[in-house]
Amino acid sequence: MTDQKEKETQKSDLPPEKTPHPEHVQKEIDPKSFCSIPTLNKTNTLKAPFPIRLTYEQLICNFETQFLKGFTIRDNSGVYCLKKDVVEKQSGIIKEVITQLTKCIWTGGVMSLSLPIRIFEPRSMLERISDWFCFAPVLLTKAGSMKDKVEAMKYVITFSISALFRSTEQLKSLNPMLGETYQCEWEDGSKMYFEHTCHTPPISHFYIKSSNGLYTVSGYIDMEMGGMMKTIMTNTMLIIPKGKITVKLLETNQTISFQFPKITMGGALWGERYCYFSDHMKFEDRDNNLKGVIAFANGRKELKGKRIHDIYGRIFNYDYKANMDEPNPFYTEYMPSHPFPLYNKDIVSEITGSWLENIKFDNKEYFSIKDSSPPQIYPSKEQVLNSDCRYREDKEWLQLSWDNKDKGKLYEEYAQAWKLALEAQQRYERGLRKEYANKAKY
Repeated sequence: MTDQKEKETQKSDLPPEKTPHPEHVQKEIDPKSFCSIPTLNKTNTLKAPFPIRLTYEQLICNFETQFLKGFTIRDNSGVYCLKKDVVEKQSGIIKEVITQLTKCIWTGGVMSLSLPIRIFEPRSMLERISDWFCFAPVLLTKAGSMKDKVEAMKYVITFSISALFRSTEQLKSLNPMLGETYQCEWEDGSKMYFEHTCHTPPISHFYIKSSNGLYTVSGYIDMEMGGMMKTIMTNTMLIIPKGKITVKLLETNQTISFQFPKITMGGALWGERYCYFSDHMKFEDRDNNLKGVIAFANGRKELKGKRIHDIYGRIFNYDYKANMDEPNPFYTEYMPSHPFPLYNKDIVSEITGSWLENIKFDNKEYFSIKDSSPPQIYPSKEQVLNSDCRYREDKEWLQLSWDNKDKGKLYEEYAQAWKLALEAQQRYERGLRKEYANKAKY
C-alpha cells in the first residue's frame, strides 16, 4: 500500500496543457531531493512535476562587471534600484500578504505567511552570504602576508567592507532549510563551506579555507528580519546580520573578530526600492589589545552633513582585561554612546571613506571599490553533500523560469508550488521535533 501511495505521489496531476518541456522534467523524485515522499504524502501540498537537475553552468551566478549597473546612488537616502522588471515583481505584494493574514485570522489557521516566488532570485541565502566574502583571496591574502599587526588589521577591516555593495540587490534570496549546505570556491583554489544550523533563530555557520594557508575565516550569521507587520506599516525592512566572523592570519598569528552592520531596505512593499547600511561595525583583536569601531549613516557627529554611504571609525588600543565586566555576547546591536577612547594617545588609526567608493586609513587609500572587480565565486566542482542548495527544487524551477522566457511563467508556477511544499515540510518536521522534545522531558 505504501509503495502504491508513493507512486501516486510521484505522478504529476497537472493538466496536459501545462506539461512543461520534457527535457526539464523527470518522472520520479530525485534521491537528493529536499522533499521526501512520506512527508509529501502527509502534507499533500505538491502540485508540480519533479525538475531535472541544473547544469553546472546554470549554477554559476556571474557577478555584474559594471559597478551597480541598474542602480543609482542618492547621497542623502541610499542606493536606488532602476531595474523595471525587478520593481514590477514587487507590485501587488502588500495585497497578497494582507489576504493571507486575513485568511489566517478568519480560519483560525497557523499564522504562516508565504511570499510569492516572483520576488525571489534563484539563490539560497547561503549563496547570498558568500557574496560578502568575495574579496577574501585579494584582501585577506594581503592581511595574512603582513608582518605589522596594525597593518594586518587594516586589511581585515577593508575586507569586511569591500563587498557590502553586493547587498544592494533587491530580489530576495530563498530562505535556507534546516541542515541545508553550500560548497563553493574561487579560481585560486580557496574554498567556502556553509550550513544552515538553526531554523529559529535563522543561523548559518561557515568556514573559509585559503589555498595559500595565509588565512582562515569562520563564524556564523543570525539573519534577523524586522517583523512583517512593522514592514507593512513602515514600508521598510530592517535586516540585522547578527553574529561573529573570525579571521585568523598566518604571518602575525592574529585572531580578529568582527560583526556586520544593519541593512535598511526601503520600498519593501511599494514605491521606489532602495537600501543603505546603518549603525556600526565592531572589530576585536583581544590578544593584542586592539579594537576598531566604524559608524554608518550619520551614526556619529563626524558623519553629520555627510553622505549616507560615508563611514567614520577608529582603530585604538583597548585593555580587554580591564573591561571584563562587559557583556559576554560578541554581537552588540547598538553602537555604544561612547565608542572611542577619551584620550587621543590611544588612537592608532582613523578610518574614513565610503562603502560605495573606497576605504582610507589616516587619509591613505587602501582599497577602491569602484575600481575593483569582485573575484568570481563558483559552486564546488567536487562531490558535494546531498543537502547542497543546488538540489532545491524551488531554486531549480526558478532558475529554469529565468533561463526559458517562453515557459517562464509556467516554470515560475512550479517554483511556487515547490516553495510551498518545502515550507510545509519544514513545518511538519518542526512539529516532529517539538513532539519529540516534549516526550523527552518525561
